[in-house]
Amino acid sequence: MNVLGMKRNIALLTDFGLDDHYVGVMKGTILTINPDVNIIDISHSVAPGNIRQAAFLLMVSIKYFPPKTIFIAVVDPGVGSNRNPLCIQTETFYFVGPDNGVFSYALTNFKSIKAYRITTEKYFLENVSKTFHGRDIFAPVAGHISKDVDVSEFGEQLPVDKLAKLPPLKTKWDAFGNLIGEVIHIDRFGNIVTSLSSRALGLNMHNILKQDLKWQFEIGHTKIRNLSTTYSDVNEGNLVAYIGSSDFLEFAIRNGNAAKEIGAYIGQPICARKVGIYEQFI
Repeated sequence: MNVLGMKRNIALLTDFGLDDHYVGVMKGTILTINPDVNIIDISHSVAPGNIRQAAFLLMVSIKYFPPKTIFIAVVDPGVGSNRNPLCIQTETFYFVGPDNGVFSYALTNFKSIKAYRITTEKYFLENVSKTFHGRDIFAPVAGHISKDVDVSEFGEQLPVDKLAKLPPLKTKWDAFGNLIGEVIHIDRFGNIVTSLSSRALGLNMHNILKQDLKWQFEIGHTKIRNLSTTYSDVNEGNLVAYIGSSDFLEFAIRNGNAAKEIGAYIGQPICARKVGIYEQFI
């Protein structure tokens, strides 16, 4: 426990899956250092090596966690290379993981950011592997943070503007008045999550009007007419477009798997176009 007698929280996000021992030994490493910590799984089903998907999931998750949570994000195709291992402190949270942009979307929510290159080996496990920094560096550093070790102990401070950054989520208007986005995540139900937020679509979800729902969407060879507010707005087996719980446009099939039906994939372009009254009947 920390000095206030309250358990600290460590949240894990990886592309390790649950078929192997990787997640388990990371948790064991943390608990060996601090047996009083709470460990929460955000997801371990990020597509292998897909840093942008991990960054998106982290961004939409952090606001639901209590202050002082320590987030470990290990989607690290550059493990063992010269990319820096990072520890980041903001006014609310801590982040531990590789400097490959996985934190760049989440960090846009904070004003006070201090980043440190993790180099102090006494906080590592012995015999650090070239391929498993999640276990040997990131998990133990997070465990020590949960015991109130100051982040400055882990290494030299880095300029925040020098941290790796991912390209922004794709949201742009083309020359024909179409709003172009991309598939950023596919959940276990086959629901297709896009990079287009309700704000990008000009929607006020607290006071949505019927005319706000008049859109046409294209993904691959599939077209979807109109936004809906719930799955039940369409019949079973039909496609539906809606603003999901993370406030981003999603496509689904009621009681079905939209990604499988459409053949959707992460990074796939999607097109949105506001339609007028006349166009609705074409």
